[in-house]
Amino acid sequence: MISAFKTPKEEFIQLMTENCRFNGLDEISSEVIALLYASPDEISLEELSKKTGYSLSAICMATKLIERIGLIKRIKKPGSRKAYFYMEKNMSVFSLDLIKRKYEKIIIPTKKKLPLIISKYKREKSEKARQELKIIENYYKEVVISEKIVKNIIEMIKKVRKTENEEEYN
Repeated sequence: MISAFKTPKEEFIQLMTENCRFNGLDEISSEVIALLYASPDEISLEELSKKTGYSLSAICMATKLIERIGLIKRIKKPGSRKAYFYMEKNMSVFSLDLIKRKYEKIIIPTKKKLPLIISKYKREKSEKARQELKIIENYYKEVVISEKIVKNIIEMIKKVRKTENEEEYN
């Protein structure tokens, strides 16, 4: 429950933290994402540690995870040795980046590798191999369906962004 004694920023960060946790992220990663999203500027590891109350090593581990997922970006500032982090604020750009990454890093390689795996399975003679082959062939079908869905979502986001940009300039 949101307390009446919190600032609007604190309430927003709490809401974002809850949303991230609902999506399967741990408490530290969720708080880091919420803080980065609410901040107009990039934030250093030290600042994130100070603002969350978590240790520098815990924040470092969390930022590595969420950076690898593609939710945040690491930035180096000229003349500084510190690592700074930033999160895209435009949700459609953010969503488009995540979906494109999934398409390029998961769907395309999987679609390329599975036919070879399936052909190797077809040479197997055991009943267990035939059962496994059915599972893998079904997985391949699901990957092909996912590819169509992801392509449609990418096109839809691009159209919405184009419409938003056109409306912005009219």
